[in-house]
Parts: sequence; structure tokens; C-alpha cells
Amino acid sequence: MMGFRSRRERQSSLLEARRAESYPYPYPTGWYRLASIDSLRRGEIRYLECLGKQFVLWRERESGEVLLMDAFCPHLGANLARGRVRGDCIECPFHQWQFAGDGSVAHIPYSERPPARVLASTYPLSDVHGDLFLFHRSEGSQDDRDGPPPYEVPRLPEVDSGRFVPRGRRSAGRVGMHIFEIAENAVDTAHFQPLHGRFRVPWTQIPIPGVEIVHTAEWMLDAEYPWVMHFDDSVILRAFGRRIGRTESKARVSYYGPGSLLVFRFDLEGLGEIVMYQTFLPISPLEQQVDFRWFADRTIPRLLVWYVIGNWMSQFPQDIEIWENKVHVPQPKLCRDDGPVYEMRRWYQQFLPNEPTSADVVKTSSPRERSTPAA
Repeated sequence: MMGFRSRRERQSSLLEARRAESYPYPYPTGWYRLASIDSLRRGEIRYLECLGKQFVLWRERESGEVLLMDAFCPHLGANLARGRVRGDCIECPFHQWQFAGDGSVAHIPYSERPPARVLASTYPLSDVHGDLFLFHRSEGSQDDRDGPPPYEVPRLPEVDSGRFVPRGRRSAGRVGMHIFEIAENAVDTAHFQPLHGRFRVPWTQIPIPGVEIVHTAEWMLDAEYPWVMHFDDSVILRAFGRRIGRTESKARVSYYGPGSLLVFRFDLEGLGEIVMYQTFLPISPLEQQVDFRWFADRTIPRLLVWYVIGNWMSQFPQDIEIWENKVHVPQPKLCRDDGPVYEMRRWYQQFLPNEPTSADVVKTSSPRERSTPAA
């Protein structure tokens, strides 16, 4: 099986600077996957740098609850990730102050008068099928910073009922791209055929001579939920110019938020469904941690699940090669047969700070919209 590692070559500082300044705000409002619960042992502490912040993720020894805090002790600034977990508290390595999961001071070894108020900043986590998600609000966020998130991470009722079972997970590692690219990827259906038209051995980059994947894709906004968009992709294999019967499959990819969480539904007619989560976590403006996890109907053979997921995994590296070497164009010169890029960018604006950034992703109208003649 192929390993997901970035093939990015060392780029010039000039190119990296040009790329960085061209993109919009890098940490949009949305849900972000941080880790799986099973990956964190009781008593373990993990230091995280992401979303422009520094965190400690730690797990209580007794209760097993996983908690998230600012990384630096509010007392005198030591990094709590260098401390240890004592019972259900995290202990600072500098003066051994102990903090409970709600951020309050539980114990100070040299004082019997710990501060009564909550001192350490904590962040609530959402557990969705064993994965931990954080709701991050961008600077100048349009929604109520103290209120609940405007939407939740979607759970799969089929998993809760036992109809779907876990079939695998995979990390793509860190990819040198801006998170905006995965959102624009959905509406740019014109790239599907030239970039993803060759059929490869699943999980590899080995092409099968003479066999193509024919894509028919369509993008749309969700009619009910303003933070959701979709694209539908119907594919069929073609060998030496002739379509191969019974190879057609359909997939719907739903974006929940700014591209941090994608949910794929693969419909295998008559056999059931496969559902896959794909998540993007901004480590820095031009670096994303990318992870996959998938579930399937119990009745679908494991080999078929391997084939379907592996076919998608074979296509992802072609996108990476483009993303890691491109810039963002705020006012692209589109042709009439390009997808509704400007409509998607206006939708994306809801996840960005109120104040426009230097690389504004949304313009009032596209060149196509301005030049379209009256009927």
C-alpha cells in the first residue's frame, strides 16, 4: 500500500512568501479533529500547535476523560506539556501547581490558599465515534463567542445503531497547502478529468494502461443548512474508449464548515454504503494535518471496501502536488464553463473574520456575472 507522505521539494523563500500572502485568513471558524481518544493513554499529555495557538491535550488517570487547555501555566508561563498528570489533575513542572479539568487550581504545594477563580483557559471537546473535535472561532468571528457552536459535528446514525462498523483509518500526514484549497476543490469540477482521469491500482500511483475514470460532477449548496455544501460525483470506468458495464458508482461529498470536515457517502447500488470522514487541521497557514476514517455496512465485503477507499486514496496525491505549489488568485480569470467559483467564495466568507484580510476571497460579482448579456 502507498504511504501518504508529502512529495513537496524544498521551495524558495520567495515562493513560500508569495504563497502565504496570497491566501485568506488561515484559521476559519469550524470544527477541527485533534486526535482519537484511543491514541491518548491515561495520564498522557500531548502538546499541540495548531490554529495559531498552543494547547495541551491530556487524559485523566482515574476518570479517563480527555481535556484541552492552553499550553502555558497562568502562574508564570511554564509549558504544562512538560508536566505530569496526577490523579485527575495536570501538574505544572515549574512550581507544581495542579489544575483540575475545569481550569481551577486544585493544589499548590507551598500554599494553603490557592486562587478561588478559574485561571487556566479550557476548551470543550466533542467526542464523535471516538474522535475528538474542537470548535474554533476565528478572530473577529461573526457568531457569539460565548454561545454554543452554530452546528455540531455530524454523527452517523448507522454507526450508533450498529448497522455500520469501522473499517479503517489512515493519516495522510502533513500537507503543504492552505485549508481554502480543499473547499475550492469541490467547486472546481473542471479539474476532475485531467487530474483524476487515469485509473490506478487502488492505494498506489501505478496506472493501469488504457483504463480511464469518467467523472460527472456537480456542486451545490445545502438547501437547509447554510454551513454545508455538497458535490456529487458519478464515475464509470472506460477501457480503450469503451465504457465498462457494472462499474458505475456514485459518491456525495458533504462539507461541514470551511473544509475542516468532509463526509463522503459511497453508494454501492444493491450492496449498501461506505461512509468516510476526511479532516483537515491547520498546523500553520500552509500546513495541514490530513486524516481519514471510514465505516461500512456490515454486509459489504472487506475487499470491496478496500477497493472503493483505495481508489479515492489513489487520487488524492495528484491534488497534493498541485496544492503544494500554487498560489491563491483572488480575482481569477474564468471562462463560462468553469464552475461557480465566486458563488462558493461568497459562501466561504461566513467562516472568516468580519474584517476583510489582505487576500480577500470574495468579490461582489465575478467577471462572468458582470459580462453576461441581458436576456
